[in-house]
Amino acid sequence: MNWKDIAGAGKSISKVDSLDLKEATRDGLEAVLVMKAASGRPQEMALIAQTLEKVNTQADLKQIATDLGAMVQAMKAKEAPKADEDTVTMTKAQFEDLKAQLSK
Repeated sequence: MNWKDIAGAGKSISKVDSLDLKEATRDGLEAVLVMKAASGRPQEMALIAQTLEKVNTQADLKQIATDLGAMVQAMKAKEAPKADEDTVTMTKAQFEDLKAQLSK
């Protein structure tokens, strides 16, 4: 992209009130913005940043709620430790007594 194209695109974007994009599209634009910054193309990065300022993200709230519910269930499942039938719990003194009995 040459500087005239970037300047023209910047003027066009500045006239836009808002852009309706899906969340995945916005995420893609953000990834491209980072790539442009990393590759040393600040004019193109600034153009994408200017575009992102105009974006109204359309999120699927039902899907987000479902995903959040699944995440909470997974976290609750990890919180409750399950009893292991092969595990024996004893104090250090009980262990030393058992060890002494077995070594006789």
